[in-house]
Order: sequence, then C-alpha cells, then structure tokens
Amino acid sequence: MHKLSKAKLDYRFAEERNFVEELCNRLDLLAGHIIDEDRQSGKSKNKCANEYTKKHVKVRRVENLKDEIRLSLESVYINPHRVNKQLALATREESWLIRLDWDGNYKKPYDDDYSPTYAKYRQLNREYRHLNTEDEVVQGYDASDYRLDRSPAWRFMRKFPNYAANKKRICMQLAARNIPPSAVAKMNFFDFSDILYSWAREHQIKPFESARSRNFKMFEACYGDEFEKIMKLLHYKPEYIATLRDKMQHGSCDALFSFHHKTNVARFRELDEPEKINDFSNMLLAPTYPHHRVLHFENGYDVKEDIVFMGGFDPLFQIKRDPEREREYLLSQQKSVKVKKSGKSSR
Repeated sequence: MHKLSKAKLDYRFAEERNFVEELCNRLDLLAGHIIDEDRQSGKSKNKCANEYTKKHVKVRRVENLKDEIRLSLESVYINPHRVNKQLALATREESWLIRLDWDGNYKKPYDDDYSPTYAKYRQLNREYRHLNTEDEVVQGYDASDYRLDRSPAWRFMRKFPNYAANKKRICMQLAARNIPPSAVAKMNFFDFSDILYSWAREHQIKPFESARSRNFKMFEACYGDEFEKIMKLLHYKPEYIATLRDKMQHGSCDALFSFHHKTNVARFRELDEPEKINDFSNMLLAPTYPHHRVLHFENGYDVKEDIVFMGGFDPLFQIKRDPEREREYLLSQQKSVKVKKSGKSSR
C-alpha cells in the first residue's frame, strides 16, 4: 500500500479530498432544505397552488439528495443498514446503562426514573437524616445481606464487566443508604445508577474506567504505528499525530476523531452477544465529520466488519483488524491486572 509512488499517493489523496468535499456539500444542501421545510411547515396551511407545487419540488430535491448520498457511499462499499424489524430497539433504561458503561461519567437520574420501591426508601433515608429529632438513624443492614441477582435489571447489568466488578461497592452503598435487601428485586437500571452515582460522589473517584477509554488504549497499542503512517499520508502534522497517539495511550482523543459503534446502541439486540455493544470488536475509529456523521445517516450505514480505522473512504486510508494482535493485547492486560492484585513487581 505504501510502496506507491509519490505521484500516485498524491493522486489518491486528492481524490479522497474531492470525495469528502462533495459529500459534505450534499449534506449541507440536505440540511438546508430540511431546515427550510421545517420553517415552511410552521406557516399557515392556506397555501396557494404555487406554494403547494414548490413544496413538492423541495421534497423531490430532498429525496434526490438522499439518493445521491446513498449512491456515493455505496460506491465505496458502505451500504444502508438492513434493519431487523423483529427486534425491539433499546429502551431508555438500556440506552442509559450502555451509555454509562461507554462514558464512565455517572450522572443523577431524574426523580421520576426511579422505581417506586427504591424512591420510597431513598426518600425515607433522607428524611431520617434531616428530621429535627434526637433519634439516630440505625443502620441495620450489611453488604452481605444483599442478593443483587434477584433484580432482573442487575441480571443484565452484571454481563458488563464494569458493572460486575462494582457489585461489592453497590452492596456496601445500599447498606449505607439503608435500602432494605427486600427492595433489590424491584430495583431498575436507574436505581443502580443512582447508587453508583452517590458512591462516586462520596469517594470522589470514578467507579470504573470507561469503555471508550479502554478502547482508545487498545487501538493505540494494536494499531498506533499503522495509524501514524496513514495520518502522514493524509498530510497531518507530525507533532499533531504524536499528540493524538499520546492521548490515546492515556485513554482519550480530541474532537477530530471519534469511535463509531458498528452495531449502534439503539439496535444492540442485533449482536449475538448484546452485552458486547461497547467492546472493541464493535468499534470503528473515524473522523467525526463527515465520516462518523454519515454512518448514522437515515437508518445507518454498514462498513466492512474487518475495518477498525477509516481515516478516509479510500482503502489506502483504512486499517483492517488483526484479531490475533488484539487477543495478545487483551492477554497482556489480564496478566498486568493479576500482577497488580498480587502486589508483585512486573520486573
């Protein structure tokens, strides 16, 4: 791939830039027509025949632009996603759970998100702490009293390593908040989220490393050198490339690039193992615009499963997955964790 002459490399780069520019132009035109249509829909319904005709001309223009975008993407082997209508989309609770695992940033759920049982005991615990009385709140529960598996929500959550690893913390926080063990069976995703949110605030640390952070580290370790070569072909400055690699090594990036879920969160049930929605195998790193943006166009578009980096629509600027390299990296991480737990030096 990189043995091409400079002239051929320059030609491929120019063609890539032209393709991206044309795609951006179509997206801009489409956005403009949609905004204009939204404005028109807010006007009076008493339209003359001429206005009626104009509206239908705009509709045809919108559909034509969508077709042009679709054909452009199909020309580079990016095809419309075939939706499995028999599978239900992710519920709001499931989306919340998946996003928390992905972002690692806990936020407080809305008050009406909690289950009635959890909301009741959560309120009672707060009242006891602030009522003007000499009676002290008696904590009658221990972390060992809780059987989280009684909750259907937890039985799904435990399939995610990040949540499973926090089981003890959750039980300890439930006891600290005087939530009766009997309430666990009726707790939902938001209840458990609130428990972890309160634990994180009290201890001033995140309960786990986000899936996004882990995936950036894995990408850099497995594909960093290839990424750097492609970035040079795309004419990025060496110092910027070095900065990006350093950021990814520490679990982050900048706004120029972002991970795309090949099977998106809303359709996570399409995976053979839905709980692996945030796994590296379901990730594609790409420029945020238009590459990542256009993959969510309409019902979404699918890229080849073996692509892990799409720096451009031309295969010259893409990286194919190396499953064996990824397995070796994961094994090295597992060994590192074992060494840390044993307290032994890795030297």
